[in-house]
Amino acid sequence: MARAEAGRRRCGAAVAVAAAMSASACSGIFQHSLPEVPAAYDRIATGPELRVGAAERDVTPDVGCYLAGFGIGRTSTGVASPLKVRAMVFGLGDRRFAILGIDNLGVMREDSDWIKSGIAGFANGDVFLCASHTHAGADLIGLWGFYFMSSGRDPAYVAKVRRAAAEAVAEAWRDAAPAVLVHGCERIAARGFVKNAKHPECFDRRVDVVCARAVDDGRPLGTLLHAACHPEVMPRTNTLISADYVGALCDGWKEAGLGQAVFVNGALGAMVSPIGQERNMDGVRNLGGEMLRLAKLALGHAEPVPVDAIEVHRRDFYVSVNTLGMRLGRLTMVIQRELYSGCARSTVGYLRIGSLRAIAVPGEMEPALAERTRERLGMPDALVFGLCDDELGYLMRVQDARTPEYGYERSMSPTLLTGEIVAAALCGPQ
Repeated sequence: MARAEAGRRRCGAAVAVAAAMSASACSGIFQHSLPEVPAAYDRIATGPELRVGAAERDVTPDVGCYLAGFGIGRTSTGVASPLKVRAMVFGLGDRRFAILGIDNLGVMREDSDWIKSGIAGFANGDVFLCASHTHAGADLIGLWGFYFMSSGRDPAYVAKVRRAAAEAVAEAWRDAAPAVLVHGCERIAARGFVKNAKHPECFDRRVDVVCARAVDDGRPLGTLLHAACHPEVMPRTNTLISADYVGALCDGWKEAGLGQAVFVNGALGAMVSPIGQERNMDGVRNLGGEMLRLAKLALGHAEPVPVDAIEVHRRDFYVSVNTLGMRLGRLTMVIQRELYSGCARSTVGYLRIGSLRAIAVPGEMEPALAERTRERLGMPDALVFGLCDDELGYLMRVQDARTPEYGYERSMSPTLLTGEIVAAALCGPQ
């Protein structure tokens, strides 16, 4: 109680100081000039033999860390389930590619680049680092510290994640073997497990499974599991570290003899969340079990994915930082984000593995914007890799971002147009 009271007193002082600071421009703190041409990365690999491997490492933080999401000052008091970084690597010709899933709310662009720089033998653009968005993992962004505008980010933990990611990728590549890919899809029930809090039945119901099997004996070499739902079965009062349903799903996949799984979340923004579950580990296991059941069904009727090439395209873009919370976060050093002429640098991506296609977005894209983006790209079935290499908050259509109903989501994004800017970076201007 004394700690909480001290936090409230400091909160008032921090608000006053931050409000005064926000009157000036965000210049001089990690500030750079805006480049004339945003950076881009393009790579196409071909070859006669696809090699695939997968591995994981534990990244459970020490008890006592600040938990990201929900309210500030939420320190962990125990571990309900371990946190992992999971890696699936693909080799074709002389090129290597990797998809990483990390049990965390989100990783900022600067940390993502630093984590990926520690992965030997892989170019930055060839690694997709995707956060699961669990609300019971360590604060990697800094917004959820002891009191308002104090950082909850621990640099030592970022270093731990970097080492674990490098180790997981190295093991996956060491054990990679000639592979064939199969892809299957099932659908979540329209009611009962997942809903969109704003528009209850507007969510991506697909559960996709992309499984690599060894050419010689058919053993599983790694599986990408993809769905779109906030991992927040554990309630906002929870203080236990947990991977939420994602951990239950991936662990259940391995326990069923199906090999290493890597989970990537989809278009979960504004606000696709679990329903109908107990808000505890029983509920976590229940939702994880339902996702596992659907994933097994998808694998049961999966079709081959011929891989003639692996293709990657990346584009940087810049978004102005107008939201008061984001500006204050930078000025108080809670969010250690570099700016370029007042804009944050982020990235979008495109990945093609044979006939399988995915778009990578740096935040929580709402389902309607994701559907519109895929249609504009002419790829209605493309997977959406959400929270990939960055966390820009909610990515919404402008007509939604302008309504009072989305006031909270709007406040957790750099600017009202962030979603439209991300869509334009992927599709080009209309």
